[in-house]
Amino acid sequence: MFREYSRRIAVLLGGLTVSAVGITMMLQANIGLEPWSVLQNGMSVFFGMTYGTAAMIVGAVVIAAAFFCGEKFGLGTLANIFFCPVLIDLLLYLDWIPLMTTLWSGLLMLLAGMELLALGTWMYMKSALGSGPRDALMVVLARKTGRSVGLCRAVVELIAIFVGWRLGGQVGIGTIITGVGVGTLFNLNFALLHFRAAELHQENLPETFRRLRGGAQQPAEQPQEPAEPPQK
Repeated sequence: MFREYSRRIAVLLGGLTVSAVGITMMLQANIGLEPWSVLQNGMSVFFGMTYGTAAMIVGAVVIAAAFFCGEKFGLGTLANIFFCPVLIDLLLYLDWIPLMTTLWSGLLMLLAGMELLALGTWMYMKSALGSGPRDALMVVLARKTGRSVGLCRAVVELIAIFVGWRLGGQVGIGTIITGVGVGTLFNLNFALLHFRAAELHQENLPETFRRLRGGAQQPAEQPQEPAEPPQK
């Protein structure tokens, strides 16, 4: 059991590391950010905090809202909130990924970052240790309002863009490209990797604790309703 969890945690942390590199590349592309990053970038500009700190705050608030609405979360969710932002701040501090200054170099950096984010998310989801905080919020909103996950996601992301822009977040052509292209790119990568995200059960914390205590075994996979590509 502990060997299994060691392997899954290694996959989880590897996926979050790849995702952090991808997100940092998207930030350094300097042509506009994806919706949640616009909000987090705006918070960092307005309040004088780091991007990673803003990402932690947003992630913690989002998962708290989802939790109080009845949604559970897992070990991977917590790692998503706290581990990934620290890596992003570290990469920005080390300045290993240069800031792009032209449109074409920015586009190439953005697309490369999007691809790494897709691959990192595949690894993160493959560990099956918990959904991302923003995915949990979308599920809760869809359940509470009776609307589709896609509609809830669109409304929330528009709000995130507007608030982030008003706080000074970076909005540009990259915002449009990521808004339209991230989901498609995720689906393409998942198809090429023969990964069926909607059929993979994401383990929550109570299930993890029960398994580690030697309680009832939770199957690795079980059918679920189709889900939209996750967000970071």
